[in-house]
Amino acid sequence: MRLVASAMVAAGLAAATPAWLEPRLAAAEEQAQPSIGAKGADGLWRFESTTTSGSCPSLEPRDVTIQGGHIVAANGGASQPWGYVESDGTFVARFTDASGSHVSRAVGSLKGGAGKGAWSSASDYCGGNWRAVKAGR
Repeated sequence: MRLVASAMVAAGLAAATPAWLEPRLAAAEEQAQPSIGAKGADGLWRFESTTTSGSCPSLEPRDVTIQGGHIVAANGGASQPWGYVESDGTFVARFTDASGSHVSRAVGSLKGGAGKGAWSSASDYCGGNWRAVKAGR
């Protein structure tokens, strides 16, 4: 599963990154920082998602708040977030809309002040990639 997600990320991220996000992602990736761990991920993260397969409503959030290594809030996209960050920086999340009929799952990693991964929605038969930067660094 990780190899497939990594391949999806590598294939679709380069062309989809918005201009405002690119400098911060490049700086964070250049530093090649070690994983941040669960509590080091605490704070506000700005997400940018791209759909690479299928067509579906936007379920991936624009902002995610992490406290104590757990997702406690999401802004934009789905209204009911759930997830966590493991001690090695692995990010695991589920986002559900208010009706409960649309669900997406996201996996990836957070390292330093940046993150990336893949997302998919079995309820809507679609998926894609995501990138994130930690706000307020």
